[in-house]
Amino acid sequence: MHAPVLTRFLPLTITLALSAPAGAQLLQTPAQTAAQPILKSLTVDGTALRLGATTISLDVTGGYVVGVLTETDSLDELARGVATGWGMGAPDLPKLKASLSNPQLLAAARSGFVQPSDDSGTDVIALKVTGEGSATRYAAYVAVNIWPDRAFPATKAVTGSAAAPVTLRVFSDFQCPYCKQLWDTAMPAWRKDSATYRVMHYEFPLSFHRNAQGAAEASECAAAQGKFWPFADQLFANFRTWTPLDPKETPAKYAGYAKAAGLDTGAFKTCVSQRTFRASVDAQMQAGLKVNVQGTPTVYLNGLKLSNYGDAREVARARAVTTAQPSASSVIEARLKTFR
Repeated sequence: MHAPVLTRFLPLTITLALSAPAGAQLLQTPAQTAAQPILKSLTVDGTALRLGATTISLDVTGGYVVGVLTETDSLDELARGVATGWGMGAPDLPKLKASLSNPQLLAAARSGFVQPSDDSGTDVIALKVTGEGSATRYAAYVAVNIWPDRAFPATKAVTGSAAAPVTLRVFSDFQCPYCKQLWDTAMPAWRKDSATYRVMHYEFPLSFHRNAQGAAEASECAAAQGKFWPFADQLFANFRTWTPLDPKETPAKYAGYAKAAGLDTGAFKTCVSQRTFRASVDAQMQAGLKVNVQGTPTVYLNGLKLSNYGDAREVARARAVTTAQPSASSVIEARLKTFR
């Protein structure tokens, strides 16, 4: 679970009217994907399914489907292909076809259309239209959205080996009870297994948590002294003590936690009082919005946004596709280049 942001971030400039959540079918096995009822009339040929002039190709890495490419001369079949990636049923197809038939969308697809498919940013859709009249061809690609390293800001709150195969990027709010839950459950194992997990923490203080901004800035002051993790441990260990306070009362508490964490308290107090890292915290939050953070905690595994960081099966799938050779990101990017 997570605490939601108050405002809804919409990445789409052209919104698709969908009747089912995106990403419901991706990251399944090829057999599971091909077994969907809407595909029963197609012939399976390895990782491709065919019917007349329509080919639906499954991109597979690490044993799981990371993208579905549809090439066809029919908007009906285009809708079927997109629905395959999104795990939608036959009743959803007419509405999806109507959405894909949007003249504005089709016009944009003439030069290539690539965007996150919804405001959660968990997957991406690409469209391309070529030819005219009876020679018109449609292509659609639905894939998991894997954010590159450059999409995330720099942070001093890092632990684990730089050579670790798994990088976990955590957007968190110190006043969020769900973030404390993560800190108390999953985080200890991640930090202990430093050869496997490299953990990066990012500030995402929610506006309705009145002490979250101050705590975030204080943690950045601790990070400047190389003490982010012991200070953050203190914040979460004393969660029930400082979170109910008036914001004017919290700096004294933070100073006590800084002392317990081994910081230079004089330098720390100056840093907090001068709000030295206010701009840094704001920048991290803005970066989070750009990668579709909608609440806290939000966790990305090697750039892939997890819906449930505590689900071992989801984590295993994410690790499998992002560490496979070739990786999901390279396979997907190669496809997307043909749409741009």
